Amino acid sequence: MNNKKITQYAIYAVAVLCAALINEHIIKYVKKHIDQQGYLLVLIDMAIVVLIFAPAFALVTKYTKKLSQVYLKTSKKFSSSNKKGTLWGFVIAIFILFILYAHLRHNIDVIEDLKAMVPSL
Repeated sequence: MNNKKITQYAIYAVAVLCAALINEHIIKYVKKHIDQQGYLLVLIDMAIVVLIFAPAFALVTKYTKKLSQVYLKTSKKFSSSNKKGTLWGFVIAIFILFILYAHLRHNIDVIEDLKAMVPSL
């Protein structure tokens, strides 16, 4: 696979993961401020998804894709080869997103767990 395809896939993956993470953060914020229960809450959630999150997700995807491109181009500059730079940039981005997903979506503190495993951190 050529470097251009690898870069496109990496940019797409990072953009989608970032957009989903931001979407999850917005959903948690909205749910925290809605004091309704039962069927009314279901209707409110459905209305929010249709009216706000669908267009917001498209917007977030657009901007995170641009940010991902900039990030991966920068990582290429710091490496001796374009493929290695793309790979390292992608691995670092996935690691950061993993930490954010674990914290936001699963309430797991990866950094504290790493500190417990490796006392020198």
